[in-house]
Parts: sequence; C-alpha cells; structure tokens
Amino acid sequence: MERITEGQISRLVSFVYARISDADALQEEARRTVTALRLVADKQVAAVRYFRASPSSGAAVAEHANASWNLLVSIARIWRDHSEFPIDAAMETFDFDAESPLMPTK
Repeated sequence: MERITEGQISRLVSFVYARISDADALQEEARRTVTALRLVADKQVAAVRYFRASPSSGAAVAEHANASWNLLVSIARIWRDHSEFPIDAAMETFDFDAESPLMPTK
C-alpha cells in the first residue's frame, strides 16, 4: 500500500462511485445488483481509508489494506474500457504468479 498515493485512491474511488448507478432509479433485480455493488465498494473504500490512517503497523494491517485495495481495483476494472478509466491509479498491490494466480508472488 505504501506505493499507492492518496491521489490514486481518490481518483479510483471517484471513478468507481461515478459509474455505480442510483439504485432508486432502477427496478427489482437491477436495484439489488447496484445496491450490492455500492455496498461492496463502500466497504472496500472504508477499509482502505481505515488501514491507511491506522497508527498500528504490521503484516496483518498491510495484508488487509492490500486485499481491500485489490478488491477496489477489481471493481474498477468492470469499466476498464471506459475512456476515463484511471489506469495510473488502478495498480494492484500484489504481483501474481502466472502458474498460480490465486497466490501472490514473494
């Protein structure tokens, strides 16, 4: 997380929130889907902000912050073809091994 700047966080968060529709304007399944996406985004944004501001350090805090950030980046990638996609902000904090993509490289 150390290499992710506050500016990158702000750009990515703004981009994601601008893409999520207003649930009130939607019907049934679409409303539930948008509400769930907003909830997931809210939780990840809150976690990233919390862990960035946390006075405690350590592997567990860093791991949680990285996981929250990576999930937020994954949400943003839903719109990766959008002309305003903040590619410089959507950097993952882990590099993944091509042979075992669920495991971060060391």
